[in-house]
Amino acid sequence: MNRILIDLPEVIETPRLILQAPKAGFGEKLHQAILDGYDDYVQWLNWPKTIPTPQSVEEECRRHHAEFILRDFIRYIIIEKSSGEVTGRCALPSFQANWLIPQFGISYFIRQSKRKNGYATEAAHAMALLAFQVLKARKVEIYCDADNLFSSRVPEKLNFELEYTQKGGWPRQDMKLAVLKTYSLFTENRLPDSEIVMSLHTPLALQLCKR
Repeated sequence: MNRILIDLPEVIETPRLILQAPKAGFGEKLHQAILDGYDDYVQWLNWPKTIPTPQSVEEECRRHHAEFILRDFIRYIIIEKSSGEVTGRCALPSFQANWLIPQFGISYFIRQSKRKNGYATEAAHAMALLAFQVLKARKVEIYCDADNLFSSRVPEKLNFELEYTQKGGWPRQDMKLAVLKTYSLFTENRLPDSEIVMSLHTPLALQLCKR
């Protein structure tokens, strides 16, 4: 598979969300989402303790756009349709990808004020469909710290199966050995029904973000 020739959708639309490939101009609103619950990202996603600046997040958006084009790291910014607010980010991380199989993992975070709305599940659902339908994945995984109960509910709702647990497979800020749960899915047929639309080019997400 020559991944740079794959036509990836720049925008994925779910019933309540717009998933937009990162671009210049999204940094400030993404920074606001990052600030909303940053301690959780440090605890569960092993983010650095130093909070990034709006300028550094804007720089990241521009670098992430380049990585998206090269298919080195596939990320999407999550935007709430009703408000136009950036609510988080989801991705198929490069360190979980094996293009020879092909096999991918899904990561996600939702800002604290928008949690318990099912947004992480909706975004992960879209990413799973992207992996199976566009990237022709034979396996999709979601990793969760066993203590992160809210995150574990996402793959369970999408009918992923708990394949194995691994102690010490994830770094933790408290220096304890984490128990990493790996949920796996081998076919999109097990996913719940959805109304998810993928588009190669649309200005809708950018318009929402600039409200």
